[in-house]
Amino acid sequence: MISVKYSILIPTFNKCEYLYHTIKSVLNSNYHDFEVLVSDDHSTDLTSEILSKFNDQRLKIIKPPIKLTQTKNYEFLLTKANGKWVTILGDDDGLQPYFFETLDKYINKYRDIELIHSKPAFYYWDNVEDIYGTRVCDYQNFFRKEKIKNSKLSLLFALAGLRQRTSLPMIYTSGVVKIDLVKKIKLRSNNFFFHSVIPDYYSMITLLFETKKYLSINEPLFWVGSSSKSAGRGVKIYIDVNKSVKKFDFINENLEVSKNISIKLHQIGISSIYFYECVLKHPYISKNWKNSLIKYFVYASSEVIFENLRKNNPETIKIKISNKEFLDEILEELKKNNLSLNLHKFFKIMIYLIFKIKKINIFLLRFIKYIFKLISNNYLILVSHDRKKFPDFNICNNYIKEKLTKPIFIK
Repeated sequence: MISVKYSILIPTFNKCEYLYHTIKSVLNSNYHDFEVLVSDDHSTDLTSEILSKFNDQRLKIIKPPIKLTQTKNYEFLLTKANGKWVTILGDDDGLQPYFFETLDKYINKYRDIELIHSKPAFYYWDNVEDIYGTRVCDYQNFFRKEKIKNSKLSLLFALAGLRQRTSLPMIYTSGVVKIDLVKKIKLRSNNFFFHSVIPDYYSMITLLFETKKYLSINEPLFWVGSSSKSAGRGVKIYIDVNKSVKKFDFINENLEVSKNISIKLHQIGISSIYFYECVLKHPYISKNWKNSLIKYFVYASSEVIFENLRKNNPETIKIKISNKEFLDEILEELKKNNLSLNLHKFFKIMIYLIFKIKKINIFLLRFIKYIFKLISNNYLILVSHDRKKFPDFNICNNYIKEKLTKPIFIK
């Protein structure tokens, strides 16, 4: 196979209305040293018709031998990648117009880096107003200097609920990984990269554990799309219709949720629970990441996060569960792990105070950004509620390309 610099892997299933825009955002680039691999997971909509519209040598379309789960399709795609760097792009996500050129710049500057995270921009497709309101796009680029970050510290913050999913490096949309690092992880993991039902969270855990540092870029390289069909909106990630059929060498059958954590807590959608379950499923992570201190952080932050969701974003809780049922699950986990209720309460207060400080810091950061906008021309902002003007993120990309030298703000 011919080696290229970048592999853009797109797993898809029945999202033809978004897939066209996703592929177009990649192929619109004049850059050529990359491949786009689309794995059509036996879609039953118009996906085949959409794919037939493209005629570009950089695009390759493949289909797994059987219908797969989301995670297994990711694993399947990784076995086909020929690039030196790889990312998995969601089929309702997209790339920024300067994606490849910007990556080239940073890769040439930081030659020892194997893992890159970029600040995301957000695009909200139609019919997600129930969660995200009427905002259509949110792109903010203040051209701030990139940073080298400590991987293990970020891993600890993730388990303590102090880092959002979009602020951490992963192999999925918003992260780019050197293929040598992927191969190293697979070699140590029974030749599988993924070992959890939630692939993006698992990739964060395994990549942070395997590296000492990563590069964090403060200008968006991806559009993180949110659609009514996004996997993160429900509990369909737990369904595997073909578990008992013939096995293939790219299929890891050990993807069930760990028996050492509450399935009910896992289904709620709490980040620290997701992260900890990935730690439990990791085949060679050190015991230090499973000790009692980590568990106190996980369960205390879970309680704080759940209270915050119930108060401010109840629509994002993925299953119906009362506060009493939730607390009963937490108590059961504490008993199962021989954790002190009093210490749990102490950690909860500590995490709660950190969350409060974090909110103040976010407010101050927004204020600083506002002042920065008043005194500087070195920024590019596109925030809009106008779906007619910005019906997809490729239209946003066109607008961004035109305005790269001018500050803009669209209300």
